[in-house]
Amino acid sequence: MSTVHIVVIGANGRMGARVCALAREDASMVIDACVTRDEGASAEEKNVPRTAGEKSFGRDAGGVVIDFSSSSGTLSALKTARERGAALLVGTTGLDEKILLELREASRTMAVMVAANTSMGVCVMSDAVSRMARLLGPAYRAGIVEAHHEMKKDAPSGTAKRLAKAVRDGGGVLSDDQIVALRGGDVIGEHTVRFAGAGEYLEVTHRATTRDLFARGALSAAKWLNAKPAGWYGVEDVVGVRQEGRGGGR
Repeated sequence: MSTVHIVVIGANGRMGARVCALAREDASMVIDACVTRDEGASAEEKNVPRTAGEKSFGRDAGGVVIDFSSSSGTLSALKTARERGAALLVGTTGLDEKILLELREASRTMAVMVAANTSMGVCVMSDAVSRMARLLGPAYRAGIVEAHHEMKKDAPSGTAKRLAKAVRDGGGVLSDDQIVALRGGDVIGEHTVRFAGAGEYLEVTHRATTRDLFARGALSAAKWLNAKPAGWYGVEDVVGVRQEGRGGGR
């Protein structure tokens, strides 16, 4: 089994800390650096190798840069990936269009994957609701309800937006006011898509029961992305469910 070298940006966040911790337990992963915004470390990060600040972490080193940070952190991750000649996996959510356009442009010369949700189950759900929308037709009105912990900043979540796009790409009727975001408690993530027709409704729900789900998904995606040619990729490519507008290439 070949090894994959990684740099994790945002290691003092909930997701970044778990990515670093789980990567240490994976014989096929080599951590070159887990980068934090400052010298502080949470209890969740104990015994995780950390590097504070922005550094190059080796030029032309290849591998994959994994980003779970912030808008500014994503730009730092892109810079690091370019310096290393590495692929870039962005799990940071709530990115504005300017940054997304910059990432899209970067995909012309490097492998880039932007994944608002690294769960393989969510990926399959996205494909399923698109097919359901197409089969049910406009007589069934769609709605999405998502719930997250009270610290999550973006609402609706990136996953809710992804599911909304899947429904609409399938021809489903879904208005913006039917996408509801709930924030409170310590909910890791829950998303329900409902199709309501005359006399019946159908629901598909995904519930995350551990944050490690997303960390493991990110590591699986990083292994898949490692050494891939330049292009714009999605978790759909990892699972083998390619949606319109996704996949490798320029």
